[in-house]
Amino acid sequence: MSKTGLLLKELHASETELAAAYHAVAERHAADHGTYYPCHTLAAQCDEHAEQIRGWGARHGATLHPPVHSDLLTAARDALRHEAAELLGRRPESGLLLLRDLRRLYVKAETTHINWIMLGQAARALRDRSLLTALTPLQQQTRTQSAWITTRIKEAAPQILVAGD
Repeated sequence: MSKTGLLLKELHASETELAAAYHAVAERHAADHGTYYPCHTLAAQCDEHAEQIRGWGARHGATLHPPVHSDLLTAARDALRHEAAELLGRRPESGLLLLRDLRRLYVKAETTHINWIMLGQAARALRDRSLLTALTPLQQQTRTQSAWITTRIKEAAPQILVAGD
């Protein structure tokens, strides 16, 4: 496998982990519609990115597989998280949990973004115009995800950290 293939493997893992993290945060904060719906949308975006990366993997000697999910276990886990989120509702602890989850999402999104930057640099060095053209909008979407997370933290932090005191 080429070094670019290894990077594609890392990027693929990054995108699938980020998608899973978005789903988990969405279900954990189901009572907060400003988090729940955007997180599901961003998770779908990450899944699309991972699918695109799988297509590029073969060209660079990397065999990439879609994540394996047990539909039954995933549904049960998500239902349990959703129910717990509804029970916690607007308790002060749920606000601190939201901030912790958003920080973790931000780190994962930034890790994914830096992998996109490295892939872009590799595509430039290889003079692979088709790869560079295809990855540019995906890289920008990941940048936008980080910006959304930052904005969400800025919106939530004052209310969570100060309003209850």
